Amino acid sequence: MRDPYSVLGVKPTASLDEIKAAWRALAKALHPDRNQSDPTAHLRFAEVGQAYQLLKDPESRQRLDQERRMADEARRREQAGGQRSAERQAKAESGDSSLFSNLWRNMAGQANAPDKAPDLALDAQISIEDIFQKAKALVQLPDGKTLRVALPEGVTDGRQVRIAAQGHRVTGLKRGDVVVTFRIAPHPVFRAEGLDLYTNLPVDIENAVLGCETIVDAPDGPIRVTVPEWSGSDRTLRIRGRGLPGREGERGDLYAEIRVMLWDHPDDKVKDLMRSLREGLFL
Repeated sequence: MRDPYSVLGVKPTASLDEIKAAWRALAKALHPDRNQSDPTAHLRFAEVGQAYQLLKDPESRQRLDQERRMADEARRREQAGGQRSAERQAKAESGDSSLFSNLWRNMAGQANAPDKAPDLALDAQISIEDIFQKAKALVQLPDGKTLRVALPEGVTDGRQVRIAAQGHRVTGLKRGDVVVTFRIAPHPVFRAEGLDLYTNLPVDIENAVLGCETIVDAPDGPIRVTVPEWSGSDRTLRIRGRGLPGREGERGDLYAEIRVMLWDHPDDKVKDLMRSLREGLFL
């Protein structure tokens, strides 16, 4: 396989977003359905897909970059010593070719050219309510078909599922898979981190100082909690087992982050008290 960066036409310093954008543009331009008169289109299309699969994975990209640096350093040492020859150049090129071929084989799991079309990577946006209701995510394929994807048990942001033989079609190759990455949509009340949920708990200054009982809204119903006295905005109440559902009945936790709030209108008595405390006067 050729250098994956060259295949996608990006620099080795390219970000993942730049790599993804380049892959999408090339995959669209080189798709065999748009190049039916070109007998090599499916091979170029597959090469682009395999290059993207390699570079989007942090571990495989790190190995590739390390091998590239080692090869560059070896060439620089040869040039500095003035001993570079046509034979050594051929060896270096052969070594680079072997490097990329080995990475190709490791990635594709085969010694020859791939017999399967590239996978199709798609995101599926879901809500916190969808997770509790065990709803199915809708994924739109490039051909207009809609897939209904069941949410796996214990789904969290970034979780992936593979749907066999629903990806790219390339003549002469097995159909690729669809790899769906679930993304939890922003929520007006909750913030998800793994199975845990975070929410703000507004408390007025009186109750923050004296403590109180109040209600915290959870996705599956309200919860009565106790706010300890002298609770500032740096305090968080942990409510065990009221976060997102996990596997085998497991639940994450709900964290209520206290936010001390002033009353809607200024209170002269409170202002006088604060002023006396600041100035050292006691009534």
